[in-house]
Amino acid sequence: MATLYVASTESYVGKSAVCAALLRQLKDRQIDAGYMKPVSVSVTHTPEGAFDEDAAFIRESFGLSEPLEQIAPVLLRRTTIESILRGEQHDWAGAVQQAFQSISNNHQVTIVEGTNSWAEGSLVDLSADRVADLIDAPMVLVSRYRTTLTVDAILSVQRFVGKRLKGVILNQIEETRLDFVQSHVVPFLEQRGIAVLGLLPQDIALSGIPVEDLVSELGGSVIGAEYGQGKIVESLMIGAMGAEAGLSHFRRRANKAVITGGDRTDLQLAALETSTNALVLTGNFRPQQSVIDRAEQRNVPIITIADDTLTAVERIENMFGHVRLHERTKLERFTKLMAERCDWPRLDAILGL
Repeated sequence: MATLYVASTESYVGKSAVCAALLRQLKDRQIDAGYMKPVSVSVTHTPEGAFDEDAAFIRESFGLSEPLEQIAPVLLRRTTIESILRGEQHDWAGAVQQAFQSISNNHQVTIVEGTNSWAEGSLVDLSADRVADLIDAPMVLVSRYRTTLTVDAILSVQRFVGKRLKGVILNQIEETRLDFVQSHVVPFLEQRGIAVLGLLPQDIALSGIPVEDLVSELGGSVIGAEYGQGKIVESLMIGAMGAEAGLSHFRRRANKAVITGGDRTDLQLAALETSTNALVLTGNFRPQQSVIDRAEQRNVPIITIADDTLTAVERIENMFGHVRLHERTKLERFTKLMAERCDWPRLDAILGL
């Protein structure tokens, strides 16, 4: 049996999507592959109980026979964290090892998904490095490439886990930086013993945010929610200038969300004259009727929130680049990208296939 631990240094780098793409590639090659997510901090609560939504989706999508509580054995719910802080003892490591043993015995390959960031899970002594040690698995790091600071993070992981780190997949690389990454970053990492297993370019169709998800994340009140059905927000722009300058500013990007003060009617109307897929108004103001009417004509939903602009911008920016597993069209597109852009012979070698 072979195992691969898929880790990341931050949230929203595409780690879950990479796991799903690996499973699909293995399944398509008639290799029996299993999956587990030992530690989950993204717990969904329902009347039937608590579970990890992504783990549940992968279990269903790939027809995995193991029960969900075995695939995701440690759920860090609020009550669990409180019990730990009170000093209660739990054998979390034992639970992970037992679940892993059961799953890995049933499959040729087991893909193990790490937590959202390198440090998550430390509260129960199940951080990424600890879990990889427990199950004795080679590690592949998924990292979003923004600047050369990304290299710092990768080298830090290597310094921490040593030879257990077998390679890295660089995701969401801007088109203008691809040549630099290929000609400078890749040789640099390879010289330091870190195999670059894939270079995945930024894809607007993958990194965009469905308007429905934007509404769900921001909350607040929605005016004309039905207008945004099916629209994708590809970028974010802030309106904080004069109306004339704002119109020129907003024309620079298409299919965007514009965030501006709820009392800036001039900028709201300017944004609605350009390619805007959502209008986010801060300060809990209700827009003027002229704005509501124009938004209706342009089929643009208006989201009014109590947050200030800076807080709202941070919340929205954290959503970009996150390939949500439940968006099957995105997942299929990402899987195809992985198939084309990854070094599968080297991945096979890591797995011993």
